[in-house]
Amino acid sequence: MQRREMLQSALAAGAVAAALPGCAQPERSAAVAGLNQDLLKAVRSAPPMNLARAQQVLEQEKLNGLVLADPVNVYHLTGYWPQLATMGYPAPAFALLAAGGDQAPGLVMSQFLYYYVFADAGFQYPLQTYLFTGWDAAFQEPDLPGPEPAAKPYVFQDLGQTPLGAIERNRLAALDQAVGNRKLSASVQGALLEALRDLGLDRGTIGIDHPAAAMVFEAANLDATVRYADNVIRKIRIIKSANEIKLMRQAAAVNAKAALAAAKTAREGATYQELRSAFFAEASKLGNSPAFMTIDRMASEVGNAPIRNGQGFFIDCVSHLLHYHGDYGRTIFVGEPARSMKRATSAMSLGWDAVREKLKPGLRYSEIKAIGNGAVRKAGYNFDIAFTPHSVGLVHTDEPGRDGVPFLVKDDLVLEENMILSVDCPVRNTGIGGSAHLEDLTLVTKDGAEQINDIGDRVIVV
Repeated sequence: MQRREMLQSALAAGAVAAALPGCAQPERSAAVAGLNQDLLKAVRSAPPMNLARAQQVLEQEKLNGLVLADPVNVYHLTGYWPQLATMGYPAPAFALLAAGGDQAPGLVMSQFLYYYVFADAGFQYPLQTYLFTGWDAAFQEPDLPGPEPAAKPYVFQDLGQTPLGAIERNRLAALDQAVGNRKLSASVQGALLEALRDLGLDRGTIGIDHPAAAMVFEAANLDATVRYADNVIRKIRIIKSANEIKLMRQAAAVNAKAALAAAKTAREGATYQELRSAFFAEASKLGNSPAFMTIDRMASEVGNAPIRNGQGFFIDCVSHLLHYHGDYGRTIFVGEPARSMKRATSAMSLGWDAVREKLKPGLRYSEIKAIGNGAVRKAGYNFDIAFTPHSVGLVHTDEPGRDGVPFLVKDDLVLEENMILSVDCPVRNTGIGGSAHLEDLTLVTKDGAEQINDIGDRVIVV
């Protein structure tokens, strides 16, 4: 992308946001979104990321810092989810973290969105904020020497016919403070370059997650080496901060409650799509955002089938709270199922109980599988049950893979304190009269493990 095109893209993003009311999230929406006042206070008090863990990983990986543009990663480090990324704009904001722990994280974003969205969050933790506006209309020629003068901050015009409300006063005060701290930049790359230099990330070895960051490093001819660092970021994410654990507890509890409520609506003559709609509606009502629901091994969003009397089938339900995921699986019996289905669910439960008793720091992923399968075989069952562990957090599979592989290939990870783990226990056999699954979320503690959703009702009979 040419320099002028990058500038035009940044301006277009700001213009689209200005034309779209409703991006802001006023405080009252927090209660609707499932955040009680204690959780809301916690979210505002610190960014989601475990910063101590981040510094440890940066040292291990010999990185001088991170420059992040993927919205998941920007959110993880700063608490701000770039809405324009959701609307289809690539890399509209950047988050920066320097090694050493002496500097607050940096955030590069649109001035207008800082005023219109970010200020409403009321975050109470330090961020070094670098805002861009677009270049001044009088200086649009691309060949002018030196950096382009930034336009003046854009805010909604006050006609003065009534006093401003609290939200507007807060937005103006927050913007005044941010603009007072440092000058505005004319472009996203100008703001990013200023942030890189301030945080000392214009040199050394820097981890990135998006080609837009690499373009800025290359265009500015910085004395730095960039390295794609998705696996590094996942190594940070796998160990949750105190706030992440609070959010995961809420997300998991609500997700399980919504799944159970939906499961109890299953009836002969109803359909899988109706069951999925019931889960989505219940999750939303309870404060989570629904993500997906697999029913009877059918994951297609447009797939459908009728529910029959005597059927046994599984549900696998995922929803999230402030982007933190719950993941929950159960088996539904509609009337009296086949005897083999009862044996399958018994074997599955027995294996999961054997695994739960052993979960603690130091246990390997491979050992989890061995424990589950060993218990099933010892009890005389011949079912093929997965017992597949995976970390859960900002995404469904929130863990690092093998180093040096350009895509996620599972590694034999060792459990550590403050990991949040799912152990998928689906029965992988056909010809048993249906399908069966069992899945809960587990917090790995200092010397054991704790379930963070209700683990009862392993088979729901309707």
